[in-house]
Amino acid sequence: MSSLEVQLRKLIECLSGQRIKYIILGGIAVSIYGEPRLTADIDVNIIFDKDKISEFLKHAKKYRFYPVFPDTENIAKETGVIPMNFIKGKTTGNCDIIIAENQLEYTGIKRGRLKKIGSIKVRLISPEDLIIHKIASSRARDAEDINGILIRQKGRLDIKYIQHWLKRIDKANKNSRTYKLFKDLLKNRIK
Repeated sequence: MSSLEVQLRKLIECLSGQRIKYIILGGIAVSIYGEPRLTADIDVNIIFDKDKISEFLKHAKKYRFYPVFPDTENIAKETGVIPMNFIKGKTTGNCDIIIAENQLEYTGIKRGRLKKIGSIKVRLISPEDLIIHKIASSRARDAEDINGILIRQKGRLDIKYIQHWLKRIDKANKNSRTYKLFKDLLKNRIK
């Protein structure tokens, strides 16, 4: 079992032990739906009450997850991200636990799918929700990831679902151009 699988198994046990709804996203999801790439960390989106972060941090230690910073609790309350390190013997890793804060994230978690990663079954973000999350970013890596997903998932994506959310994002943020960007990416993949 790889170190990433060990960390992933412990993370799922930790979240399940507290009955926390989650989805795995980030590089792991990109590797499943798009072009495989090396990733050393785990990104997970959870439905969680920020007032219980202190309890969560204590519980997470039982599974070998430790806060990255001494003030991780305050950071998490301000940013909605709980940065954690995983340490079990010689196996180490990083995990960003992202607390859902909007309808898009809640919907993405509810739409998560059970997938097998190595020997572990996890709830993985859908490819449509992964595209929506990544298209809002301005990183070049995210555009490459989306292209890979569009290529490998061609004919299996719910394009109308993606467009619906991108229109909502653009309407909520007048400077956002996610819908146009997606249409351009989609048009370039069809050729």
